[in-house]
Amino acid sequence: MADAPEDGGSSRPTSPGARLLAVFVPPAGTGPRADPERILPPEERKAAMQRLDTNEAKWSLGALVLATIAGVVLPAYLIASNKVTKTGKNSIAVAPDAALLGGAILLFCVVGYVALWKQRRTLVAFSLFLIGFGFTLFVGLVGFVFIFLGGWLMLRAWRLNRYGTTNARQLAKEAAARPKGGRGTRDASKGTAKKSGPEGARKPPTASKRYTPKSPPRKKIPKPAE
Repeated sequence: MADAPEDGGSSRPTSPGARLLAVFVPPAGTGPRADPERILPPEERKAAMQRLDTNEAKWSLGALVLATIAGVVLPAYLIASNKVTKTGKNSIAVAPDAALLGGAILLFCVVGYVALWKQRRTLVAFSLFLIGFGFTLFVGLVGFVFIFLGGWLMLRAWRLNRYGTTNARQLAKEAAARPKGGRGTRDASKGTAKKSGPEGARKPPTASKRYTPKSPPRKKIPKPAE
């Protein structure tokens, strides 16, 4: 009898981290951007812009997991240590505001997980933006890390739309091949328009249709007799 394979003939991930990656992160080497050296044609760019590649999904998943943990720990710490803040004769309750903000962050984390599972780039970036703005009230500049990540996702979508790739080397080649400022494109279009006639000959100027009356002839003044 042949020995059974050690893994039981199954290639499913066993660790929790691997299972989480299998759910939210697409396998490497799949999708329209499987080849990083390939420039996508215009008809494939819209579909590629809407979805996330493997690296983008990994970074987004890591940010959402971190935001979920921080969205529970930070409000709990503020609620436990600052139930009431006294300022002079007035007292301000901190716990309700911290609980409300923490609940909003967790809600946007759930939205981000669903968008990541559905591979919706715009919704993932929107969730990261709102999570980052929420954390700026807790930890200041740290919240801008999530905002920066959302902006990075949208920047890569813009590069896909304009150049058809997010590869740095291919981007440099495409940018160098294109005329700067669009001036060359306009000049080329003007040159094509001039050559559109027969043999590129320039048409002679036509007479103006504006009517200008002729001035009357000047009368000669007779010379005085001597």
